[in-house]
Amino acid sequence: MCIQRLRFAQEKQQALAKQDRRDVAKLLADGKEQKAHYRVESLINDDIHNELLELLELYCELLHARVSILVSIQDEEILISEHMNDGINEAVRSIVYATVHCPEVKELTQMKELLALKFGQEFLSLIVEDRVGVPEKVLRKCSPTLPSQDLVTLYLKEIARTYAVTFSELEQEETEEESSDGGSKAVDSGKAGKEDEKKPIVAVDNDERFTEDAEHPISVRKPKKNSETVENDLKIPKAIKKDVKIIRKKPEEDNLDELRKRFAALRR
Repeated sequence: MCIQRLRFAQEKQQALAKQDRRDVAKLLADGKEQKAHYRVESLINDDIHNELLELLELYCELLHARVSILVSIQDEEILISEHMNDGINEAVRSIVYATVHCPEVKELTQMKELLALKFGQEFLSLIVEDRVGVPEKVLRKCSPTLPSQDLVTLYLKEIARTYAVTFSELEQEETEEESSDGGSKAVDSGKAGKEDEKKPIVAVDNDERFTEDAEHPISVRKPKKNSETVENDLKIPKAIKKDVKIIRKKPEEDNLDELRKRFAALRR
């Protein structure tokens, strides 16, 4: 039941995020960039919260799959000494700590109470108050801060591209790219396409469908983007760059896959 509620909460959050992105796009279209900036700050923190829900769902799935092992654990000492590597210790502590940050999922509170009965109130107090054993990634998602200027700008650029609206920094970036391209020698597109087809390695987006074949026996997936990794692009070593064909997925309205799925549909 807890897993289902977490999924429902994520779906609801994603639906709200789509509307928020439309609102930001409208603000950009109206030339209200500062207002759009503030809305995106809120949108980023909402994305981070949705990542927390996704992470908690994975922890709940793990405990559900290994419930017989969890039941057999008698105390905290055994939890630490025998279950650091199987994920149970991390999942238990993460759920206990993060519950208060997800009031919309009441089933998490019920699970926390069951864990309190099993391990004791002192165990819970050490986790909630002193953060003992709580993973750093969970702590970050439970304590969102003011997003960096660069991250906000990246969100705004992606929204502007997706909804085809004007944004001053995006226009400046595209102008600089055009100026740079203008100084280079033009290449016949048909010839370039044929040369691309000869490259044995193909780099595709995380969720793009691609099947290796005889001409392209190797494919690599770009990392799934979120609020932490959105600034990072695929890094290809110079030694093999000439052998890599890059396929970029065309963004679709309302998917904003790189923003929500999480920049693709946030910190891991």
